[in-house]
Amino acid sequence: MNTLKDKTIVLIGATGGIGQAVVSKLAKHGANLALGGRNQSALDSLADSARAAGAGTVSAQALDVIDEASVASFYKSVSDSFGHADILLYLPGMSIAAPVTDMDLSDYDQIVDVNLKGLFLSAKYYLPITQPERDPMLTFVSSQAASRANPNAPVYCAAKAAAAMLGQGLGLQAMSKNVRVTNFKPGPVDTDGFWGDRPVPREKFMQASDVAEVIEFVFSLPTHVVMHEVSFESFTFLKK
Repeated sequence: MNTLKDKTIVLIGATGGIGQAVVSKLAKHGANLALGGRNQSALDSLADSARAAGAGTVSAQALDVIDEASVASFYKSVSDSFGHADILLYLPGMSIAAPVTDMDLSDYDQIVDVNLKGLFLSAKYYLPITQPERDPMLTFVSSQAASRANPNAPVYCAAKAAAAMLGQGLGLQAMSKNVRVTNFKPGPVDTDGFWGDRPVPREKFMQASDVAEVIEFVFSLPTHVVMHEVSFESFTFLKK
């Protein structure tokens, strides 16, 4: 297995439920972490926890994932602090459950921007600070909804499907820089920030820690192995 000690790992959306679980896993490997999210105080607290858990160097900077200047500033900070980045994990995702006839255009824009534009911008500024000899990885979290539509959030399904296709194209482009691309496609995960007060059977969903274990496993694979797409979900939920 590939060791993650001293790897520089960029986590965008680090303070979300899945992000926090992944940070906890990676810190125990002694990885260097560059944490990005919306709230600086939450990032600072998470960075302190990561250091206490055994992480190497940890940086934390707030950013707006759909603002190019903000994303560029974040990655400049990563480059200045670490000199390079080995792994990117793009986590942000949002959904608004509504009939298309009731959805404002601003809601549509926000869903598409967070799920697709944010990944595009993060990839754009991550790739130039990779080093081919360090076997870099570009990874992101899409969803089972990328390939299995539902009637509750069709715009979200479309945005995640587009992100999945962007990832496939990035995998082909980035191959020349020795970058492996992985799309994580989990089923429903019990996180507060995503579901809010929607009446869904969260007791049947996966936990954030389940997703973190899958991500940790893929990050630790031998560097000659690439997982293009990892689809997984709660067996309890699947059985209904």
